[in-house]
Amino acid sequence: MKLNAITLSVLSMTACAASAQQAAETTQQPVDETIVIRANPLNKTALESTQPVNIISGDELKQKHSQTLGETLALEPGINNTHYTAGAGSPIIRGLDGPRVKVTQNGLDSGDVSRGSPDHAVTTETSSAEQIEVLRGPATLLYGSGAIGGVINVVDGRIPAEPVYGLSGNANLRGATVNDQKEASYNITAGNGSWTFYADAHYRRADDFETPTFLNDEGEVVDVVENSFADSDGASLGTSYHGDWGYFGVSYEALNMQYGIPGHAHEDHGHEEEEEHEDEHGALEEHDEHDEHEGEALPFADLEQQRWQFAGQFNAPLQGFEALEFRAGLTDYQHSEVEGDILGTQFKNQQKELRVIAKHEPLGGWSGALGYQWDISDKQAFGAEAFTPDTSRRSQGVFWLVEQEFGDHHVDLGARYERTTLASDDVRLDTFNSVSASAGYLYHFDKFSSVSVNLSHAERAPSATEVFANGEHFATRTYELGTFYELHAEDNGEYHIEEAGHALNTETSNNIDVGFHYENEQLHAELNVFYNRVDDFIYERFTGISSNLLHTDEGHEEAHEEGHEEGHEEPHDEHDHGAEEGLQVVQFAQTDAELYGYELDLSYRIDDQWSLHGFSDYTRAKQRGGDDLPRIPAQRVGIEARYQAQQWDAALGYTRYLEQDRIATNETVTPAFGLLDARLNYYPQWLAQYGATVYLKGENLTNQLGLVHSSFLKDDVPMAGRNLQLGVSINF
Repeated sequence: MKLNAITLSVLSMTACAASAQQAAETTQQPVDETIVIRANPLNKTALESTQPVNIISGDELKQKHSQTLGETLALEPGINNTHYTAGAGSPIIRGLDGPRVKVTQNGLDSGDVSRGSPDHAVTTETSSAEQIEVLRGPATLLYGSGAIGGVINVVDGRIPAEPVYGLSGNANLRGATVNDQKEASYNITAGNGSWTFYADAHYRRADDFETPTFLNDEGEVVDVVENSFADSDGASLGTSYHGDWGYFGVSYEALNMQYGIPGHAHEDHGHEEEEEHEDEHGALEEHDEHDEHEGEALPFADLEQQRWQFAGQFNAPLQGFEALEFRAGLTDYQHSEVEGDILGTQFKNQQKELRVIAKHEPLGGWSGALGYQWDISDKQAFGAEAFTPDTSRRSQGVFWLVEQEFGDHHVDLGARYERTTLASDDVRLDTFNSVSASAGYLYHFDKFSSVSVNLSHAERAPSATEVFANGEHFATRTYELGTFYELHAEDNGEYHIEEAGHALNTETSNNIDVGFHYENEQLHAELNVFYNRVDDFIYERFTGISSNLLHTDEGHEEAHEEGHEEGHEEPHDEHDHGAEEGLQVVQFAQTDAELYGYELDLSYRIDDQWSLHGFSDYTRAKQRGGDDLPRIPAQRVGIEARYQAQQWDAALGYTRYLEQDRIATNETVTPAFGLLDARLNYYPQWLAQYGATVYLKGENLTNQLGLVHSSFLKDDVPMAGRNLQLGVSINF
C-alpha cells in the first residue's frame, strides 16, 4: 500500500478522538427529513426544484454503495452505468455520458480523466459520502458546458460546513461472493464548536467477477470476465474553523486504484506465442487472480490521485449580500496502463478550479446568487495508446440565478456566460463562447400534488478527445478520429487521414422538462417527461471501416513522437499489430439530434408493514430525420415488494431490461433480460445505541445473462452473475 503514512495519521487521529469522546458533551441535533440539494446555491430541496433531482443518502446509500459510482446509481430512474468493467463504471443520464455529464465532489470537478474514455475510472469515493445528488437534464448554469446532460454531485463531510460538538462517525465491513470482494471503510468527525476535524479511509479488494456462462466475441465459452479485478485504497483528512463571521476549511485526499482492463487482454496484443513458450505448463489457466497483472501480460490501470480542497463562507460580507461562499480544488492525477513489467500508456491531469458564489438580498422580490467559476486543466497522454496529444483547457464563466414565490406559484430564472479555450501541442483553436439560460415554473395544486416545467438553453464547447483523437484505442477496440480530422478514400482501397477543412460548431441544446409529483401518507408518484433538441450534436459514428485500411500520415506521427521525447518513454511496438488485426474506426462527427423519454417512480404503502415500489425509464435518441444514436440504454421496468418489522426489514425486486433494437448503423440488437434481487436488513437490539445494521443482499439470484447495450464491450463484459453480499454498518 502506498498510503501507509496517511493511514497511520488517520488511525492516530481516530484514537485521539475516541479517547476524548467521554469528556466531550455531544449535542444531539434533530434529524431534518427535508434534504437540501448542496449542488444548488439557493438551498432548494428536491420537492422545490423545477429540475428533476434524485438524492440518495443514509441507509439507502449504504445499501446501494458499490465499487463504482456508475454501479451505485445504476437503478436510479433515468440513470444507467457504462459498465466497462468492475473498476470503471460511469453514470449515464438520459442516454448521455462522457463530457456531457459532470461528476463533482462537493461541487468541484472530480479532476480525473473519466470523461474522456469509458475505461478510465471515476475517482469519487461513495463509501464515505453523506449523499449523492443527481441533476437530470442540463445543469450548465451552475457547472458549465460539461454539464449539458446533467450533474452527479458526491457530498461528504471532509470540510464540515457547520459547527460540530463531540464525536460521531460510521464504520462498515462487507464482502461479496461473485468476485470475492472484501471492503472496509470508516469516517469520523470530532469538534468543540469552533474547530472541527474529519478523517476517513477505505480498503477494497476484488478478484475477477463471475458471470453466467456465455460465448464471447472470440468464440470462447466462459463464465468469468478475465482481468476484471478492482482494488482501491484511500484516505483523507480535513479540518475547518467556525465563528460568527462564517467558516474556513481545508482537506487532503490520497487515492490509489488498480483495476484490470478487459478490453484488450494479452491475446489482443499478439503475445500468445511468447506466453505459450514461456509457460508450457498451463499457468495461464490457473493463476492467482490478484497477481495476474504481475505474473502475466494482462493490462491493468495503476491510478494515483492527490487532491486538496478549500472551502469557506463569509456571512454578510458586504451591504446587500447575505453570504459569500467559495470552493477551490487542486488535483494531481495520473494513471498508467501496465502490462507485465512494461509501463505502457500514461495519462496525467493537473487541474485547478475556483468557484465563488455571492447570495444577494432580494431585488424587487427576487432572491438569488451571483457566481464566478475558473477552471484550468492540463492533460498529457504518452505511450502506445496515446490517441490524443497533450491538451490544455482554460475556462471562465459567470452566472446569475434568481427565484421568487407568487402564492402557490414558484418561478426561477438563470443565465450563464462562459469562455473556453482548447489547445493541443500544435494547434490552438478559436475560443468557444457559450451562453446558457433557463426558466423554471412550479405550481402546487394542494399540499399533495404539484407540477413543474423547466425550459433550458445550453451550449457546450467540445472536449479534447472529441477534437484531437487520432489513434488506436484498444480498451474500446476502436480507432478513434476527432473532428479535427477526416478520412479520404484512395484508389487502392485505403483511407488517408487529413486535417479537416470545416469549422467545429458549439453543441447547442434546447430542453423541456415537465414533471408531476403526488405524495400523501399512502402513495408517492413522480413522473417526468423530457424532450431535448440538440443542434451540432457530437457523437462517435461507426464508419464501418477497419483500421488496417488506414494510411496514416508519417509526418504527423513523427511530430507526435517528437512532442513526447523529453521525459516520456518511447511507445512499445507490441501494439503495432493492432492495425493488422483491424479495429473499428469511429469518427467523431456532428449532426442534429433529438432525445426524448420519461422517468416514473411509484411507491404504495399497503399497511404498516407492506409496501410496493416501482420505476420505469426510457430514452430514445436519434439523428433528426436519420438513424438512431449509438449505445443508448434500453427501456427498463422494475418492481419491488418491501416488508418492515420492528428489528428487521426485507425486500424482493425484479428489474426487466427490454430488448434494445433502436440501434445505430453497425450496431447489433441487445436482447432483453431480467434481474431478481433481494435484501434483508437486521437491526440488533443489543447494538441499538450504535445504530448498527447487519445486511444481506442477493443480486441476480436466477443467474441471468445480461448484456449492457451502452457498453463498448457488451459481448465480452456482461453483468455479474449470482452474488451474495454480507455486511455490517455501525454509527457512533
